[in-house]
Amino acid sequence: MINRYLNLSRLLKTDRSAFLFGPRGVGKTSLSRQFIASAPPFLEIDLLQHELFSRYIAHPGLFAKEVEVQLKDRAIVTVFIDEVQKLPVLLDEVHSLMERHKGRVRFLLTGSSARKLKRGGANLLAGRAWSLHLHPLTHREYDVDLSRALQFGTLPAVYLEDSAPQRTLKAYVETYLKEEIMQEALVRRVDAYIRFLDVAGQMNGEPINYTKMAMDCGVSTKTSQEHVAILTDTLIAFRIDAWTYSIRKQLRQSPKIYFFDCGVLNAIRGELATELKRGTYRYGKLFETFVIQEMLRLNDYMETGYRFYYWRTNTGLEVDAVLSRGAAQRPIAVEIKSKEAPQETDLHALKSFQSENKAALLYCLSDSPRTYKTGGVTVYPWREGLARIFEL
Repeated sequence: MINRYLNLSRLLKTDRSAFLFGPRGVGKTSLSRQFIASAPPFLEIDLLQHELFSRYIAHPGLFAKEVEVQLKDRAIVTVFIDEVQKLPVLLDEVHSLMERHKGRVRFLLTGSSARKLKRGGANLLAGRAWSLHLHPLTHREYDVDLSRALQFGTLPAVYLEDSAPQRTLKAYVETYLKEEIMQEALVRRVDAYIRFLDVAGQMNGEPINYTKMAMDCGVSTKTSQEHVAILTDTLIAFRIDAWTYSIRKQLRQSPKIYFFDCGVLNAIRGELATELKRGTYRYGKLFETFVIQEMLRLNDYMETGYRFYYWRTNTGLEVDAVLSRGAAQRPIAVEIKSKEAPQETDLHALKSFQSENKAALLYCLSDSPRTYKTGGVTVYPWREGLARIFEL
């Protein structure tokens, strides 16, 4: 059993409740069950069970009555609701129970989609529950093989156990379309959304051109913007805005999206069976995606508070990631190179960024076996560079 970086027992004290969000397949249910088993007594509500779901959708008040029976002879009860976004009305009951039985009941509420909760005006408990996020495996949780991680990703079941990862990842994408998109009626035309996924996969890590995306998918620009929002709200992708200290300028520049897992990205792009070769453009883009994913995951787990941006000039110079904790602290500019020995000529963008941001720290995260300096930039092996940034 792998010890996940997100330690619920350490974070959640006896009276602390939490939402636990994350894409399907990252291990939310397993982690939650380990937690509640170590903190009895508990009540588990699995909304993926059709009979239970139908019962509560018809009579949501039954849920509160069942919890109160558990509280009758116990000092405190932990209630675990799996996939709470399937029945947001239960959150009103949760809120009421928290108010009526302060200090005696706590809730762990998992979900693979925040969209239905946010867009549907669901009761998010007004700060009474923390929001935590679980991600695919990081290199700090398991000594990942880089080539396997780039090709098949690091979803726990796929990376650790699966003898047929290609089939599993294809099924994962189909499940996402069926359960997250079709069943929750997030789009009117699923065929258009399938075309959009193909286009979005090709645009992974590139500034989004909504107009071109709309033309390629045969939809309006507004619809393409809504489709991107669905990707991020269902946690399949995350958005990175362009760097500038001006909020107005950020809004005028196109964001990037990165998919949350390289294996899922390859499945969407139809490239799971394509051989992955070092030194190719595809390898470099997947390496960039993987390192960005690791940074976002560690930032979340370590609560380091960085906001992520990218920087690009009109002439095409680009810095892959800029990490910022506000104007009072020095930004960290990160260039990601899959080469084993990046040279000064590979790092012009970092120096150009520093010319506009004098205080910036310049890092290159690469596939180099050792750390060295070139042209005033520190080149790190990617593991060591991540440890440096996040003080691991």
